[in-house]
Amino acid sequence: MIATLHQPNFLPWMGFFYKIAKADLFINCDVLDYSKGSYTQRVKIKTMAGPKWLSLPIVHTGTVGEPINKVICGGWPDWRDRIVNAFRGNYSRAKHFQPYCDQLAGVIASANENVAEFNTVLIQHFFETLQIKTPMVMSSSLSLPPCDNPTDWIIAVCKSVGADTFLSGFGGAKYQDQGAYEQAGIKLVYTDFKHPSYPQLFGEFVPGLSAMDLLLNCGPHSQTVLGI
Repeated sequence: MIATLHQPNFLPWMGFFYKIAKADLFINCDVLDYSKGSYTQRVKIKTMAGPKWLSLPIVHTGTVGEPINKVICGGWPDWRDRIVNAFRGNYSRAKHFQPYCDQLAGVIASANENVAEFNTVLIQHFFETLQIKTPMVMSSSLSLPPCDNPTDWIIAVCKSVGADTFLSGFGGAKYQDQGAYEQAGIKLVYTDFKHPSYPQLFGEFVPGLSAMDLLLNCGPHSQTVLGI
């Protein structure tokens, strides 16, 4: 069984969903430490002035190393509207602006303020829209031993769910210990995602944006563009 894992990012980019679609199981790492300014909190969208960060407001507790599933988003009454209005203001001329923007607004309105749960509800919405069937397991539901490094933790996760193959993202090559995987009897493979181009608003194509950019511009063809 092929497993992959990732933090519950905020409105993730295309490569996030491609990797998950190619796995047999997705472990949503809600117990990892929250990092300010990471993709758990923000993502880029395209505007007339170029790509800009769209951020999820966080209620800061002052706790260092707090897990993602203990962090709360919000901070002002209209924070949900501000997220939706960022898309309404910049994508109203997109070919498939509707129904996808209203669908997103509905999901955001109903999601609670726990960052892990809020982002996970959005991820599940993308799963449904892109017809991704990969099952999801929250890492908080697993019994995992303390680990000294990322490779050991990932191996523990894979063993916990019965995976014999781990599908890593590109960034994993910076810290993965190939020998540790071999010793544990787990095959380490990397995503083969190659970012496709597609029609966008505002001139030259910009990669690496939220997958909402794909949906709003490509609509029902998004799954084909993504290559899943």
